[in-house]
Amino acid sequence: MDDKKLLFIVNPRAGKTKSLAPLFDAAAIYSEAGYLVSVRKTTHRGEATELAESLGPEFDVVVCHGGDGTLNTVVQALWEHPIPFGALPRGTFNFFGRQHGLPTDTDAALPHLLAAIEAGDMRPVQLGRIGDRIFLVNASLGLYPELLEEREEMKRRHGRSQ
Repeated sequence: MDDKKLLFIVNPRAGKTKSLAPLFDAAAIYSEAGYLVSVRKTTHRGEATELAESLGPEFDVVVCHGGDGTLNTVVQALWEHPIPFGALPRGTFNFFGRQHGLPTDTDAALPHLLAAIEAGDMRPVQLGRIGDRIFLVNASLGLYPELLEEREEMKRRHGRSQ
């Protein structure tokens, strides 16, 4: 078997649990199984897109570990490339993961992902498109996206609270 190169793009800020230990344990297990693994943690907004665009084409599989927004930005960057995409839901809502029956616990999801990669069981998912923008989960028009942008700006300024 030729070594498969796996890129994990990780948003460490996504979700309620901030521990990345299961993912780094899994990277070691994948490496022991003959996979060449690169784990890249994002440090700023938009970096998931940058990583997917610049590194993605070098890998056999790109796995995104983040919330719906992070998954969406990675798919936006990769959708024209014939690279299998794996998702490890990590966000607060995980709409994409729940829609596709993916475990939201990283420890539980990793064996499923490895089995799918080894079996070549990569299933296509539907994408939406508005102009040049690709989306996985949903798209909103009008006042709602403006409210979401305002909410995100408030979280950046004041932190996340009820």
